[in-house]
Amino acid sequence: MKINKVGVVGCGLMGHGIVQVAAQGGCEVVALESEQGALDKGLARVDKSLSKLAAKNVEKGKMEEGAARAWVEETRGRITGTTNKQDLADCDLIVEAIVENLDVKKALFAELGALAKPEAVFASNTSSFPIGEMATASGRPSRVVGLHFFNPVQLMRLVEVVRTEDTDADVFDAARDF
Repeated sequence: MKINKVGVVGCGLMGHGIVQVAAQGGCEVVALESEQGALDKGLARVDKSLSKLAAKNVEKGKMEEGAARAWVEETRGRITGTTNKQDLADCDLIVEAIVENLDVKKALFAELGALAKPEAVFASNTSSFPIGEMATASGRPSRVVGLHFFNPVQLMRLVEVVRTEDTDADVFDAARDF
């Protein structure tokens, strides 16, 4: 399974970084927030981070200024922001990066299970709660993994991939490849 389109629920401290690295990796990304103000703030963080990375690449001689600007525009062009959960329906992978509250996460996974395409993979960025509980809530326990990114996401090249007893091997492999 190839992951081309990624949904990220939550565009805060961790979520904005996940949005950014997925777009830098060539994926089309849908960033979902519950309110427009939070979405605008998260996307502004992405813009600032991309600009900073581009400037450092120019400063270090790794990119010409024009190429750096083009890279920022191309990467940012792969990101769409939304406040409508339905915009996640055709994502190949949906990563949850919301508040650390298990009941809220389980409610989200139940919603995602009802709206996403059948072959979608669901992931949680949590390191605090059992992935299996969210997997059960989704109604698709075989399609759920943990993808625990480390902070700051856009600088740390480390992601813990967690499977449950129910996670299909191809789902785990797709998440690890991602």
